Amino acid sequence: MRLSSAPLPALLLVAATTIAPPGPASAAPVPAQPRLGAVASDAAEADPARLLGVWSLADNANVLFNLRLDADGRATTAAAGRGPRSAEAGAFTAADLLERGRWRGWGNGLRVDYSSGWTDTLLLGPAGMVQWSWAPGADRNGPPTNARQAIRVDAGVAALVGVYRIMPPSAAQAPWLVSLLSDGRAANTLDADGSGTWRIQAGAVAIDWSSGRRTRLLVKPEGPFRAELWSMGANRDGAPSQVADAIRL
Repeated sequence: MRLSSAPLPALLLVAATTIAPPGPASAAPVPAQPRLGAVASDAAEADPARLLGVWSLADNANVLFNLRLDADGRATTAAAGRGPRSAEAGAFTAADLLERGRWRGWGNGLRVDYSSGWTDTLLLGPAGMVQWSWAPGADRNGPPTNARQAIRVDAGVAALVGVYRIMPPSAAQAPWLVSLLSDGRAANTLDADGSGTWRIQAGAVAIDWSSGRRTRLLVKPEGPFRAELWSMGANRDGAPSQVADAIRL
């Protein structure tokens, strides 16, 4: 899952309150390593609940993704693909946009283990919070596959970041996924080119897709949410082509 990506678009209105993505991999400083060898004995050193919320991390190709940590132990990621992505790659899959895992206290931070076999950790290093990640099969007490600074996402943007399942009103239409990232990117599993950008507009999230579609997501404190959908070529100032329920995963 960590090896595909859409190109970074220009940021829209949301950029003013979001976290900028990491720079090129060659220029990214590698944080000093936390005390990995002492993680078992240090498990009670800090309360991992202080890390709940949404974080900006980077994959092994230095492409930004977001990690959401919930109080019940759930961990979910939102991505717009991972790493280099060829023009022949086709539509995004659910695995390109979403990983599910569980978090637990680990050393002076926490550890997330995903069903994909990857592990992400948030640990307090000499320069602040850092991300250390291991690929499937790698020794978790050995050198990480990649390491970057970990940046907490502003609460206003964090409330919107995530992966949403759009539930069309017709049983003949299959559900599809929308991913919203803290740097203003969006991705979907519906279009052949599922890339897009999102912004906050009149109390809702407006998403413009490279395919020509538009989605307006009305986000509420509790689901289901409402999605207004404009098809390719539809008048975006007119009534939506379709209205659907949406659930954040």
